[in-house]
Amino acid sequence: MEKKSLSIQIGQRLRFYRQQRQLSLDDLASLTGVSKPMLGQIERGSSNPTVAILWKIAAGLQIPFGSFLVRNPSIKILREEEQPKFQEYNDLFEAHNTFASPGVPFETYRIRLLPGCTHLSSPIEGLKSITVHSGTLTIEISGESCTLQKGDAISFSPATNQVYQNLGDEVCECNQVIFYTIH
Repeated sequence: MEKKSLSIQIGQRLRFYRQQRQLSLDDLASLTGVSKPMLGQIERGSSNPTVAILWKIAAGLQIPFGSFLVRNPSIKILREEEQPKFQEYNDLFEAHNTFASPGVPFETYRIRLLPGCTHLSSPIEGLKSITVHSGTLTIEISGESCTLQKGDAISFSPATNQVYQNLGDEVCECNQVIFYTIH
């Protein structure tokens, strides 16, 4: 999806969730820790928010991050080219959202880490489950490091920062499921 149309879509989804909850921009700023002017720019589609900003907004609204990326939540089949995705770290990290639906407290991702990739994931309330399908994933959670090979899985509370690394020579592919704590 083109960057400008993605920004417009994110803005429309943000406005929908804010209005659905009958929140002003000031209320939303208080909930999320994102400034009112930035939220206004995002809603108008005039700002391309970072992944970190979107995570803060999603956490404040208690919705899955992928809710901003899904055009029609009733879609059952998502072809690879239709899956919302984001890339970071000079395209060494790539995440495809394979399921997110408003009102459902979990979402799934297909993740690729190219050799040499280090990805920092911010804390959220809930539970993460990761299954490695190829390559090797080294993950550090609360200072504890573990290495997962093909077929290995891990689940944990992501209440602190996590560091994901591909220290190997081949692409690491894994699936991630995030279950959000609803208050």
